[in-house]
Amino acid sequence: MKYQKLLGKDAAAIVLSLTVVAYVASLFLTAMVDSHEVWLGVGVLLLGWLGPLSGSFAWFANPLLIFAMYFSKEKPSAAKVAAFFGFALALTAFGIKTIPSDNGYYTVLGFGAGCYLWLACFPAVFTASLLSSRKSRALAPGE
Repeated sequence: MKYQKLLGKDAAAIVLSLTVVAYVASLFLTAMVDSHEVWLGVGVLLLGWLGPLSGSFAWFANPLLIFAMYFSKEKPSAAKVAAFFGFALALTAFGIKTIPSDNGYYTVLGFGAGCYLWLACFPAVFTASLLSSRKSRALAPGE
């Protein structure tokens, strides 16, 4: 297989490892900028569960991403489904126009590298799961 020449025999593990590193890195980069402050990914992670108050459910993609990362090797089919729906849910972050605060609402001005790196984790873990499922089919006995 072509990907094995590029990444070695355990390509899924390499892609998954890079995904975990990217997720952690996204926590320390700018995720969002509003009219009041710059939000790092860790701040969005800690307070994002309050998103439904402003009509945003993007934060809830995080449990799906963690699920997909955890099960990408043992249950690649479930991990692919979780990564797919997590990505769809994560994309709703771009619908956030205002953030509620004690002083009213702040306008979202844009998204930073942390947000885009977080979004990139979803197709990456989907790819890792895909590689794992191909590897498990290749190793299946009796075929």
